[in-house]
Amino acid sequence: MAGDEGEDHGLLRLLMGPWLAEAVAAAVRLGVIDRLGGAPASAGELAEGLSLAADPLQRLLRLLVGLEVLEERDGRFALAPMGERLHSRHPSSMRDLALLYRSDFFLGAWRGLADSVRTGHQAFASVYGRDVYTYLAEHPAEAALFDSGMAAGGSFADALPAVYDFSRAGRVADIGGGDGSRLAALLKAYPGMHGVLQERPQVLAGARERLGSHIDEGRCELVGADFLAEVPVAADAYLLCRVLHNWDDDSCGRILANCAAAMGPGARLLILERVMPDDRQAWLSRAFDVHMMVMTTGRERTAAEYEALLRPAGLGTLEIRDLGAEMRVLVAGGD
Repeated sequence: MAGDEGEDHGLLRLLMGPWLAEAVAAAVRLGVIDRLGGAPASAGELAEGLSLAADPLQRLLRLLVGLEVLEERDGRFALAPMGERLHSRHPSSMRDLALLYRSDFFLGAWRGLADSVRTGHQAFASVYGRDVYTYLAEHPAEAALFDSGMAAGGSFADALPAVYDFSRAGRVADIGGGDGSRLAALLKAYPGMHGVLQERPQVLAGARERLGSHIDEGRCELVGADFLAEVPVAADAYLLCRVLHNWDDDSCGRILANCAAAMGPGARLLILERVMPDDRQAWLSRAFDVHMMVMTTGRERTAAEYEALLRPAGLGTLEIRDLGAEMRVLVAGGD
């Protein structure tokens, strides 16, 4: 009976996952998390200051304590360490990721999972009648949330300067580098480095704001180009961070071939992905693999599968290093 009870508890936690995620997102949307980042407060103080209903708020706070998002002492609530990561001013805030994962267009796509498994059709396209990138181009508000959520979910890359030595890379190109936050961190860590960000033209406006000081100093340039068509950038090191998992094998082959064509002798290509281990369980990587199946035509891949993609482009795996959150750095070259 004890074993059954434990299994039931674990299963219920899985089944109630959407409720729990919505509770966290609601606290973010209502301003509770940011308010508690200033100082502990009682439920009554929060209700009055944020114009919320006192009893429902008390019950929400109680749940968040149970989830270890908040702490409660003497009737006053404060952010627990996990809750601090949801504060908008935290240096590695996951606030926008919490909102993205509860967004209508993410949840709507996931509701197409069963049909996708039944038919083999791509879930997002079946639900919305177009691929995710076309959808985002047509819905700027969702696109802004998507970009900010992706940036928030990229905190694992903060460890990149400690994991890989860029001291010999005078020029680093971040291909599909989003809002430029990853490149900005590298430029800060390596004052002698010159950075290049290649992105879709519509994304570059936000990146220009983040990288503005480096651009003004002549240490950074922006290139508007589609990496499926070309990588018109000369560099010593190239980054592809959470790019390849969005695409099918043929598209990945084109991206890698374009990178290889741009790479000079001794240049390195750093692929930052959840390189799935062959010999152990990694639930986070497997969850993102299904998420890729829902949202895109891509997938999470093993090291052997990445090697199979690299070889036709004249590249090969030189080493693999670990980052956090099951992310890894696959270092490739043509040597």
